[in-house]
This record gives sequence, C-alpha cells and structure tokens, in this order.
Amino acid sequence: MKTCAAIRELLSAYLDGELPQQEAQQVSVHLRRCTECREIMEDFRRMQAQIRDLPQAEPDREQWGNLMNRATMRTSRGLGWILGVGGVALLAGYGLYSFTRDPSVDTLERIGVWAMLGGGVLLFATVLVERLRAHRSDRYKDIEQ
Repeated sequence: MKTCAAIRELLSAYLDGELPQQEAQQVSVHLRRCTECREIMEDFRRMQAQIRDLPQAEPDREQWGNLMNRATMRTSRGLGWILGVGGVALLAGYGLYSFTRDPSVDTLERIGVWAMLGGGVLLFATVLVERLRAHRSDRYKDIEQ
C-alpha cells in the first residue's frame, strides 16, 4: 500500500487521466479512505477549473510578427552556423587531402599537420560536448533578458 506522500505525487497525473490503470485504482482507493488526500485532490480540481476559466489572450499582429521574426532569426542563425562550419570543414579536409598527396612534403611535416588537426578536432569535440551538457542542465536557458 502506498503512503500519502507517494499518492500525493500521483494526484496531478491522476486528475489528468495519465496514470496506468493499476496506479489509478490505487489512488482511487486511497482517496476513498484518506480525507486529507481527498481534500488536496479537491483543491487540484478547483485550481484546474479556475485555470480553465481564465481568459486566453490572443497575440496581436505585432506580437505574432515578433514571434515569427525570432523563430526565423534563430533558424537562420543555426543554418548559417551549419553551413559555415561545414564549409570550413570541407575546405580543411580538401586542403589536408591535397597536402598529404603532395610528394614534395616531408613526412615529419605531414605528421605535424595531422597532430595539429587531431588536437584541434579533439579540442573542438570536448568543448562542444561540455557546452551541450551545460545547456541541457541550465535551468535559466528559457529566460529571456
């Protein structure tokens, strides 16, 4: 049998009809027996009804335009970065291929260039992974300044 604390964690999902049948039945049985949890459930129902009754404001044309411009700018910026980095990578790859195929280049120079390139790629990859991890756990990423 679940405790009141465990049931309270499920109340919102129960109210929304998102619980599997077995858990929904456990919550239902518990609510019949527990006055305190039943009162909390009624508070949730009242809040849900009050939220449903709130007026929903529609954005005007200017606000829609601003939203669309922001989405377009974000998409364009992302596409620009992809094309820019992709172009640089393509040119660097072609340059490296040409460099390694040139018979006049000394072996030590080739090794040095490969080491430099490998170090750069490794550095880029570690910074990218670290940024992605930081972005994923950033609680304030959706807050606009």
